[in-house]
Amino acid sequence: MDQIQLEQEEKRQLEFAIMHAQINPHFLYNTMYSIKGLCDMGLNKDASQMISALTSFFRIGISKGREIISIHDEMEHIQHYLFIQEMRYGDDFSYEIEMDKEILTYNIIKLSLQPLIENAIYHGVKQKRGQGKITIRGYQVEDTIHLEVGDNGNGIQPQKLKDILLEMEASYQEKKKYLGIGLQSVNERIKIHFGNEYGLTIASEPGNGTVVSITIPKTKGEINKYA
Repeated sequence: MDQIQLEQEEKRQLEFAIMHAQINPHFLYNTMYSIKGLCDMGLNKDASQMISALTSFFRIGISKGREIISIHDEMEHIQHYLFIQEMRYGDDFSYEIEMDKEILTYNIIKLSLQPLIENAIYHGVKQKRGQGKITIRGYQVEDTIHLEVGDNGNGIQPQKLKDILLEMEASYQEKKKYLGIGLQSVNERIKIHFGNEYGLTIASEPGNGTVVSITIPKTKGEINKYA
């Protein structure tokens, strides 16, 4: 019982942290400023599209308080996010989505992919000379689902990657030097809901980009393990 209570408390802390991280005042401010710029230039149709994307982004993010949503809804969420970022940054990066349609009805923890894509944009492609590219893949292997977010950025130095992987294994309360709240929260929430054998992995080579992968089990319907 003590262990369950501890996990419930950690889950609540992580849920608060990820929501706080995603309702990011900087992201909201920058998006609204971009919309204002479009309006000032008379590009009302583009401004309207960004407002619609922003509204849908937060609607799916809230998800009526549900923590578990379908991969289909999660993909819709990140497509709105990518549309907004593409409108803001123009030709600085492109993206490609390769998703096995058969996995779309399975469950995922909401707000799992967006922090990975945000990380790929700000720490991957924006640090690269020339146009960056982000690739989102989803596929199934037997009873597991694998989701990958890759970028063609500068990659991570081996020692730094080793430190990041060690921080991923540390407790949520410990201070992190490299691992941001977004990736940390995704990793921990997946483990809490699905088990310690699931979560995030990171692969990277200097000059060859980075791939962050999510591994989760195939599940459908509500999960009441800690209800």
